[in-house]
Amino acid sequence: MGKIMVPIDFSENSILALEAALVIANKLKTDLRMVYIMPKGSSYAKGYSNATTPDEHPQDKLTKLVSDFAAKYTAGGKFDFYIGEGNIAEELINKAKYDETTMIVTGSHGVSGFTQSWIGGNAYKLICNAKCPVLVIRQGMEHDNSFSRMAIPLNISKASRRKMPQATRLAKIFNAKTILVGMQSSSILSIYYRISTAIKQVERYMRDNGVEVESTTMLKGKDNIGKLFEVIATKRADLVVVEAENTGAFFADRFRPELTSVINSSPCPVLVIPVEYK
Repeated sequence: MGKIMVPIDFSENSILALEAALVIANKLKTDLRMVYIMPKGSSYAKGYSNATTPDEHPQDKLTKLVSDFAAKYTAGGKFDFYIGEGNIAEELINKAKYDETTMIVTGSHGVSGFTQSWIGGNAYKLICNAKCPVLVIRQGMEHDNSFSRMAIPLNISKASRRKMPQATRLAKIFNAKTILVGMQSSSILSIYYRISTAIKQVERYMRDNGVEVESTTMLKGKDNIGKLFEVIATKRADLVVVEAENTGAFFADRFRPELTSVINSSPCPVLVIPVEYK
């Protein structure tokens, strides 16, 4: 059946992620698990074992979240939580692997909105090292949790096409219309033709698999990220799908600067699909 995992730190961002995860779990017919990791030596860790006020107990907070959102979970599986302790990002990654997680849905504060809540700083380590897709949601994003319109950027690298099988499966499950966006930073004509050819191949692949390609767009120049955001706004996309190459090096920084910019500043949620490094 699979499982959707939601890292929870009780911040507004993590609750937004939970709300999106409920929709996705219902669509995929999967279990849903909230995961709270207590940093070693934290006040929460001490409060969990000694405090007398229910509000100080992560277990009580998580139990209340299950109760508050139970009616929205209709997948017919399990909606529960797990509490662990240790290095937050490492424990989340290990738990996702142990649970054979289908997707992680996490909040991210972004660079400008970072707070003391632990999700913001650990989301990037999680994205870099997770073996399953990670959906990143940030406060201020405008989107519909039905995820019915997906923008998919493609560039000259083969890695950008390796995300397409998973992206296509999800688009079909959500009955989503897709917008393919070519990203060309170079002015070399041969690169333009290679990206154009890749887009045509991807378009044919998606349509052969029953996914509607609403439009294709080619962006040129140095400010492609800003132009991508304009396409997202114009086409009213509620999800942008990107890739992260998995080098196998734990906690390696695998993000190109432009990909980091997408995660930090995208006007809609970002789905990061891990692809094998070749």
